[in-house]
Amino acid sequence: MTNALTILAAFILGFALSRASTCTVAATMRLVHQRKFDWLLGIAVAVSWSALALFLIRLVFSDSMAAPQAFAINATLVAAAIIMGVGAWMNSGCFIGSVGRVSSGNLSFVATFLGLAASQMLSDVVHQSNFASMEPVARLSTQSGAPFWGFVATFAALLGWSVWRITRRRQQAIIALATMGAAAAIVYSLQPSWSYEALIGRLVHGENVLNDLVVVLTVAALFAGATISAALNQKFQLTHMGVIGTISCFLGGLLMGLGAQLMPGGNDTLILWVIPSFAFHALVAYMLMIATVALLLMIKPPPAA
Repeated sequence: MTNALTILAAFILGFALSRASTCTVAATMRLVHQRKFDWLLGIAVAVSWSALALFLIRLVFSDSMAAPQAFAINATLVAAAIIMGVGAWMNSGCFIGSVGRVSSGNLSFVATFLGLAASQMLSDVVHQSNFASMEPVARLSTQSGAPFWGFVATFAALLGWSVWRITRRRQQAIIALATMGAAAAIVYSLQPSWSYEALIGRLVHGENVLNDLVVVLTVAALFAGATISAALNQKFQLTHMGVIGTISCFLGGLLMGLGAQLMPGGNDTLILWVIPSFAFHALVAYMLMIATVALLLMIKPPPAA
């Protein structure tokens, strides 16, 4: 029953992801070039709904559900966020955006996943680097402290605003973002190691992923949901961005993968599981990633645009 729920939630996550068209790079590009922050606000809405769902899940199941760990804010975290930001800019899409783009038929984004695989081949070099340690400092606590109440107030405001937009204006994008956040909370709670970048790493390192078939089916359900959603919404069209764009996607995937290994975790994990779990280090890392993308966008368009 739990496995079926995980796979179903992943399918819903992919379906909603495609409908919401969520991507950190696209949202930051809109902020930089059009001075509009509504797409970044949309990402924050998805985070807030994930936080609400995680709270309810842990309220019901107590400590039996998986939870992320806290990490120190140090040189490794800063370097990882910047590297991931550079990679997302080169790729013209983050971890979440890449799912949406390839599921809409953009074949150049297949190279992004090959870049992620290449980063896993360099994993020994990454973990033997001279950066400061990213060992977890503690289990996340939601019991005290100003950061916790800051998260609570922000999430509450975002939830209230999004409910108003849904009930009064029937905004489909907000509904998709709320669904995306809630579905992600279910998947991460039931299967915390399910992410597609983690599955790519296991394949690269020669693990028999069929021993954990649920993870494989969960990732497959994510892409199936996104692809079906794109097709039903008439967004699916086979295309590519040429040789330069495809190479840029590969290099972007490589850098995003290296950043995710140092973090640990890609921006999908950050915004859909770790930040909603009140992790201050994840918020800092994500803001640094956005700042990096914004700075690069001010200089020139993404190579893979």
